[in-house]
Amino acid sequence: MSYRALYRTYRPSDFHEVAGQKHITTTLQNALKSGKVQHAYLFSGPRGTGKTSIAKIFAKAVNCEKAPIDNPCNHCESCMGIQDGSISDVIEIDAASNNGVDEIREIRDKVKYLPGYVKYKVYIIDEVHMLSTGAFNALLKTLEEPPAHVIFILCTTEPQKIPLTIHSRCQRFDFKAITPIDIVGKLNEIIEQEKIQIEHEAVEQIAIYAEGGLRDAIGLLDQSNAFSPEGITLDDVNQICGAISYEKQMDIVEAIMGMDSTSAIEAMNNLIIEGKEVQKIVANLLTFFRDILMLKNIGVSEASSSLFSNERFLGLSKTMSNQRIFYYMDLLNKTMTDIKWSNNPKLYLELAFIKMTDVESNSEAKWIGKIERLEQRIEELENREPVIVQKETIIEVLDNDEPELSNEEEALESVKSVEETPEIIPVEKDEEPCDNIGNTYQIQFVEDVLNNGDRDDKIYLLDHWNNIIKNNPSGMMNQLAMILESSTLVASSKDKIIITFASAAPCNRVMKPNSKKIVLNVLEKAFNREIDYIALPESVFQDIVDEFTSLWRQGKRRIKLSPIVCKDLKDVSKEELESTSVETEKKVLTDAIDLFGDIVSVKK
Repeated sequence: MSYRALYRTYRPSDFHEVAGQKHITTTLQNALKSGKVQHAYLFSGPRGTGKTSIAKIFAKAVNCEKAPIDNPCNHCESCMGIQDGSISDVIEIDAASNNGVDEIREIRDKVKYLPGYVKYKVYIIDEVHMLSTGAFNALLKTLEEPPAHVIFILCTTEPQKIPLTIHSRCQRFDFKAITPIDIVGKLNEIIEQEKIQIEHEAVEQIAIYAEGGLRDAIGLLDQSNAFSPEGITLDDVNQICGAISYEKQMDIVEAIMGMDSTSAIEAMNNLIIEGKEVQKIVANLLTFFRDILMLKNIGVSEASSSLFSNERFLGLSKTMSNQRIFYYMDLLNKTMTDIKWSNNPKLYLELAFIKMTDVESNSEAKWIGKIERLEQRIEELENREPVIVQKETIIEVLDNDEPELSNEEEALESVKSVEETPEIIPVEKDEEPCDNIGNTYQIQFVEDVLNNGDRDDKIYLLDHWNNIIKNNPSGMMNQLAMILESSTLVASSKDKIIITFASAAPCNRVMKPNSKKIVLNVLEKAFNREIDYIALPESVFQDIVDEFTSLWRQGKRRIKLSPIVCKDLKDVSKEELESTSVETEKKVLTDAIDLFGDIVSVKK
């Protein structure tokens, strides 16, 4: 077979030809020039980024007749012999197929022999993570105390699978994915050498499809040239890769923007007939909307300059708001999830297109931000405590000429008056958050807990906290118990604890005097001691902890903290109990009768 694949033909022969790994080639060249060559190297990184190629270049450089040299000459017998594989002292092993203990033991037995042709015997073990545990153990001793004439180069795409004992005996180099710009530059060199006719947009698309692997990019170029030797277009590349062209993606998006669900679904059906999977269509549309979002908010990316200069694409980006793009991407992302568990993925994509072209759905996309703010406002109003309004009992001293009643008749009249008192009516009151929250949420309380924290006591309280709340329905109101179930005990001292909630509303609720009295009573009975508490939102407590930690690291003790600031917290320390009982009103009336006698009358 006379033809040789392009990725083999244009494999780099020295460090200057390596693309996108400057941080590695520079380090190795400096080591070669100074003679500081290690006995073992570990090359890790994605596929097609040059691990094995650099290993071979390094093997040539250390054995070059002009060594020490930072780059192989490629003209001496050693360099040419290693390049064509005729020198047996550079051994390349595929660990995927030679992963047993016996193969590694064979290597261990042979390393003691001196090289026959060159200075160093170099073992390049590719996909080393495929070795078995026994094989790694067999290799370990050799790596720890290798002969002076042996160099090991281990290559892998999954370094996390290699034992740490191997890692510690190697000098590790992490190869990075090659950028599309570097891939395009390398492809253009090959295109010029091979005189391939190809559109610039097609070259950029190949670089994107390669996903950081130069070998994959060169392979796609070779395949595209075989598919269309007279000239490679962007459509040719998309067809070979099974991708959807930007033109067809724009057809779908324009149909959606024009509220034309029929055209959008028809375009989707045509893609499916061409062999495109539904998941691929959704993934491409997500990427397309992401590109629009990037163009609108960041600007032109060099990697996608051809797309970002497309007139249709620019027109779409100008007509679509960020909010609409977010709505479309959320819908497509949900569709992608639904497709994974469905036997009919096409149905979900059709539903998504119909929803995206529906007028009401697009109105939702337009107003979704305002709806979220309204929902937040409604939640705040629902969590707000009702203000109690009750009818006052008015006691008036009558003139002497009024008809007198006996004490018994007066008492009966008083009771009747109380019984006819209207029920308590809750009234919504739009209150602004109280700026002065220091009375309820005292920072001194928090300082005391943090400065005198008791870890063992906190562990003990945590073990019993939820059980105490759930198992005391008679000790606290059901609603209050439900609120406390969502709390977290975060700190404690001898007689004080700090609990946190996700938001401020439940904090205000459990810090009310009447609520706190109930909770403290339950805690005292449960732990046989008085325990006070403060409730804070999680975000507020985290800010306090950050400040406390910062001051502690500065060497300060008995730390004083900044006052608690949170616009949603309220000063509830002076709020009265939620209602006044009928018995209290009766007592007021009885005391008035005893004091003033039968001249007391009750007005409604």
